[in-house]
Formats: sequence, structure tokens, C-alpha cells
Amino acid sequence: MSHLIYLESHSGYGPAENERRHAILVSLLRPGFTIEHLMAPEGPRILEQAADFEQFQRAGLAAVRAIGPDACGAIIAAGAVDPGLKNLRAAARVPVIGPGEASLFLARTLGARLTILMSETGVAGAHAMVQAAPAKPETVLVRSLHTTVRKILADMDEGRRIVREAAAAAVREDHADVIYLGSMTQGYLGVASQLRSQLGIPVIDPVSVAVDAAQQAAAARGA
Repeated sequence: MSHLIYLESHSGYGPAENERRHAILVSLLRPGFTIEHLMAPEGPRILEQAADFEQFQRAGLAAVRAIGPDACGAIIAAGAVDPGLKNLRAAARVPVIGPGEASLFLARTLGARLTILMSETGVAGAHAMVQAAPAKPETVLVRSLHTTVRKILADMDEGRRIVREAAAAAVREDHADVIYLGSMTQGYLGVASQLRSQLGIPVIDPVSVAVDAAQQAAAARGA
């Protein structure tokens, strides 16, 4: 069996939501893989402010340093715009998958104009990720959802409606030919398949992309 660690650099969303997310992660595994949902106890409750990102990165570094080289085949850094990814990789003793980096690489193969849908407090982080990305589409735009992760978690049906409307606006106004759901929370809403059918373009879910990339990395290592 090959083991993966899905690292949340915060203290989690509460038992029910954590269990729901873990079940989704398990559903994405191929035979022969297991996954551990690890939350950094020193991290912020929910990422919503600039100061939270600094705390998030410190907590992630501490957690990665504590993971031994034989603990897993790969680590998924569970932030859709890869906060602190470079430092996490420098500290880790196993491969670290950045959902944003992997998704932008995939987006480059799928189209020329990508729109990233972001919670209102994550827009700056999305721009920083795009600037640092080694591979990305020719044009990358960032569109704010004008809501926060906290509000989406409080009313997921309303969150799905907001994401659907923003995705439609990205096609209509940005002329996007690919859309990236720019938070792990959006990935866990389960809207990607519906959006693909509704809009007729590729919609990239950071959760499934990251889990797939981690499995590929672990398999390549023979771990």
C-alpha cells in the first residue's frame, strides 16, 4: 500500500466537515493507496485574512518538518493557490504537490484563457501563484466570488450558486476557455461536473487534480 498525506495547514473546519472531506479524498484513490487527512494544530481556523496566511505557512512548515521520509509517498499541500509551496518543498523529505501548480500546468494543455475563481480574501494569493507558476495558459485572469470561505461553509447551496454564476460570467465576460476552482472548498462543493456540462468548457477541481498528481508522484518513486 502507498500512503499519502493531505496536509491542511490549519486546525480544520469541524468534525462533520472534516469527515465529509476525508470521504471525498478516499473516493479519489486508486487501488493500493491510502490517505491521511492531517491538520496542523497551530494553524488558523479558516484562511480569511493576510495574517492568517502567515500563520498558515508557519504551521505548514512545522508539520512538514515532522513528517519522516518513510511516512508517506507524497504530501498534498492543501491550499489551492499554493501558499508557501517553495518553502514547504525545501523543508520536506518527500515530494510535495501544489494543487495550483499542478492545475495551472493542466490548464495550459486545455486552453489559452484561464479564469481562476477566488474567495474575496484570496485574490492576492492567486495573483502571486500565477506569477510564480512555471507553466500556465497564455492568459490567466482572477475573478473574485465576492464572498468568503466561511460564508460558503455556512451555506453550501448558496456557495454553489455563487460559483455557478461566477463561472458563467467568466465565460461571458472573460472569454475563458478553462476555469479553475481556486479554493479547496470550491473543489469540495461538487460543482465541477455540473459546470462542465453547463458551460461546455474544462473546469479544473484542485482536489481531484492534487490527489491524482500525488498518486503519480508516489508511484514514480515506488513508494
